[in-house]
Amino acid sequence: MINRWNALMRSGLTISNSYIVGRNALSTGHPIEEEPMAFTYPRSQHVRRYGPRGHRAYQSYKPWLRDEFDFRCVYCLWRERWCADGDQMFSVDHLWPRMTHPERLCDYDNLVYACCQCNALKQEAPPVLDPCEEALGHHLEIHTDGSVRALTEHGAKQIALCRLNRPRLREARRMMMELFSMLAASRSEEAAPSFVGCGAFLTTYRAWRP
Repeated sequence: MINRWNALMRSGLTISNSYIVGRNALSTGHPIEEEPMAFTYPRSQHVRRYGPRGHRAYQSYKPWLRDEFDFRCVYCLWRERWCADGDQMFSVDHLWPRMTHPERLCDYDNLVYACCQCNALKQEAPPVLDPCEEALGHHLEIHTDGSVRALTEHGAKQIALCRLNRPRLREARRMMMELFSMLAASRSEEAAPSFVGCGAFLTTYRAWRP
């Protein structure tokens, strides 16, 4: 357990709480079916909870997008809580590129929350899958070895576009799921869903307006 923890810390991750999942799935190479799961792509289209308008800089929408997309990257599902630098490792991504669709630069409906790595890899490519138009869980699934598997041709294109199976990310996912399993086995009451939750600031942030 200590060795696993040290390995995670060397990868720049911080673990403050836990998110409990079933142990049986983690002993196989099959897709994870237990709910709720930190590494499960949504099986329904995302319905936006917010619709702020009026900002001239698209980066100003980041606080809304953090909550909008559950404080995780829409592409690889990595959560900001697992990063030592938190939301500094995440950014605002444009579904339709700024270069080809400048009129949508600050259109909230064109913005999603993504980790900096996926955002950089995607660059100015047009969207393969829009989480508000497509249920990503119909196209992608994560297996217990940490890999993302395509269920459709669009899913395969999304994996290639953001390199969702880049080795370090795949190994980090596998190790995180193994840690979940250890915590579930310990049956510790301190292992709480807050591991994938949000900060206390959110109750006041929701009242903000541009």
